[in-house]
Amino acid sequence: MNQVLPAKLVLASAIMFQSVLLLSQATADDTKMNVAPNHSFEDDLSGIKTNVCVFGGWFPIGVVTSDGGSEIKITEDVARAGGKSLQVVPNPGTLKGTIYYSQYNAGEEVRQNRTGAGVSGARTIAFRLDQDILSCDASVWIKKAANQEIALKAIWYTRRNRVPFIKIAEQKIDQPVESKDGWFKYSLHAVRCHTARQVQIVVETEDAEPFHIDDVEVYFNRSPHVDILVDQLGYETESDAKGIILQSSTPLDRPADSFSLINLANSKTVFTGRWRQLGYKRQWDLYHWQAEFSAFKTPGRYVVETVIGRAAYYSPPFEIGSDLLVSKTSELAYRFFYYQRCGTAVPSFHGACHLDDAKMPDGSHRDLSGGWHDAGDYNKYNGYTPESVYALVFAYDRRRDFFDKFDRDENGRADILDEAIWGAEFLEKCIDPESLDMIATISSGYGYWGRPEKETDNVAGTGDERSVRGDKTGGSACTPGLALLGKYVPKYLAVAERLYEKYGGNMQTILALHSATRKQVYRDAARKRAETLLPKDKKDTAGFRELAEYAIAFPDDPLVPAIKSIAKMRVQELGVICDNPFKITRRRDDDGGFIFFRHYRDVNNWYVGESRELLGTAYEGILLEKLGLKEGRRIAENQVHWILGRNPYGVSTMEGVGSIFVPCYHHRYNALPGNPRGAVPGAVLNGITRAWPDHDRPWLDMHPEPNPDYHSNEPWLPHNNRWLFLVAIW
Repeated sequence: MNQVLPAKLVLASAIMFQSVLLLSQATADDTKMNVAPNHSFEDDLSGIKTNVCVFGGWFPIGVVTSDGGSEIKITEDVARAGGKSLQVVPNPGTLKGTIYYSQYNAGEEVRQNRTGAGVSGARTIAFRLDQDILSCDASVWIKKAANQEIALKAIWYTRRNRVPFIKIAEQKIDQPVESKDGWFKYSLHAVRCHTARQVQIVVETEDAEPFHIDDVEVYFNRSPHVDILVDQLGYETESDAKGIILQSSTPLDRPADSFSLINLANSKTVFTGRWRQLGYKRQWDLYHWQAEFSAFKTPGRYVVETVIGRAAYYSPPFEIGSDLLVSKTSELAYRFFYYQRCGTAVPSFHGACHLDDAKMPDGSHRDLSGGWHDAGDYNKYNGYTPESVYALVFAYDRRRDFFDKFDRDENGRADILDEAIWGAEFLEKCIDPESLDMIATISSGYGYWGRPEKETDNVAGTGDERSVRGDKTGGSACTPGLALLGKYVPKYLAVAERLYEKYGGNMQTILALHSATRKQVYRDAARKRAETLLPKDKKDTAGFRELAEYAIAFPDDPLVPAIKSIAKMRVQELGVICDNPFKITRRRDDDGGFIFFRHYRDVNNWYVGESRELLGTAYEGILLEKLGLKEGRRIAENQVHWILGRNPYGVSTMEGVGSIFVPCYHHRYNALPGNPRGAVPGAVLNGITRAWPDHDRPWLDMHPEPNPDYHSNEPWLPHNNRWLFLVAIW
């Protein structure tokens, strides 16, 4: 039986099932990171183009007025240690102005011209909580009137029945624990309610006197647990990237020393090795050790064991074998698209849905049924649908012998090719045959949450049809998929050539056309594009992927030596980018340093897609290997290891591959009978993302309530597209 939530992450302590308030002095820890947003208020973010977070993660409680009589602001007039503090100007009256409030998923919004109580204090963003967080310690220094009453609070929120931000408890302290030079320190130790998934730190008064907040400290405390993180699918027999990670949420009294590889067939130890200490990662609040067993190459099914003190810890099971990624994941990866089909019945999932798509902007009806639900919603977008067609046929074209084994409907054609045709038929409906413009979006928004066949009556002209947005796009994104599909269904080739004649295309497009036609004109176009992409600055690797695809397609071309030189630079770049304990790709921050997860200012900003980035890097790694650089294979495998379980949550983010998965998916299929998790076999999630705006800390929603965060827990077509690209060349 597959597990969906590791037992070690369940909040099992009895103390967790009550709201407990302990009065203590929260002190700075030399190792733990203070996660209070803008803790000394030295950052004034008022120049950022957003309607929220202009104080770096702090918000007023109550109505803000434009005359300054009810507000919060960063000021240089008063400060405790640095040069600034946060001034709160309370006003208990009934006022009109601006209200800042937390709403869906604790995202921040503002309302104008509403009557309500004036400002009473300030609060932080709502911190999303990992399942292993037991408590938080918070402290603030307050400059206030002598008799003014101030309260420091921790307010806990949960998600219930798809309502995502419900207050469930409040804990507070209203007496200072220390005073110095007119400043008063308030400290709070608050134990988490077991169902809480977010917490806000609040400073509030019932008085009308202004006060200042400075030098805020917030620390979260994890429950002790030790995890052995592995790729839960396994490791290729000849791989030299058989790395594993030991992770602890707290310091270990006795450090880890050695590990054993145990054969599950006979419970015998077949390999031993030693852990190498990596230390404490402050942003993540986790301790790591690293080891590897690349020298061991015997196929089988295994677990890793390590003994710390008197306790033995085990990894999830995994395989060592040849061609694992292709043989164990490829069918699931393309079947995902079948389960996402719109406009037809999908047995065991849903009935025929949205047969009445769609209403055009002018009110007329056009048959736009078919295609795929883009993600965990039922909308259809042609941002990635054309790429999906290309990914499906690209994988088939590269691995025909493998995919021809799968023909469930016995129509004499591989199922993956059937899926590509399903998508192409929808694109045909969306492309204007004269202008070659393409409809971009068919959508009813995100409000509906139920069975797809019940969203409309499936009858055109009755008024409940979904609408085509007014936005159109050129059909150029369809060219590579339709071109390569034209090798097997000739009618699509003519459309692809017309699209290329009008829009041109990148190397993928040109190579697809050449593969389908063998025309010299496309061979020449590919050569011309390669010449254009070769950098004038010899240190520039921006065009590497297209150049590599060209060199692999035409290995005897005179440009190949120059392309291989660029490949050597690219592998060095990726070596630096992936130089971290998990060996995964990172992105550049504004200051030029590396971060794991992209920045955002508000929790409901758009910052999804880490799996897409990882798989893009993996694809580049295999291209590098094919150009003779073995390190590329290690880079590729390490990206896959993260997705399939060697990550800080010990969870495979590809449903059905591995043994431990997220409890729930952000997918409307959780409204289908018998599928409360909303799981779709083969779905690759958006993946682990950033927990809080200004801390490069991982987040994956492991809470058991339905409707988890879409940023991390929603499947999306482009992730499976990139998985298929990868297995095609693996």
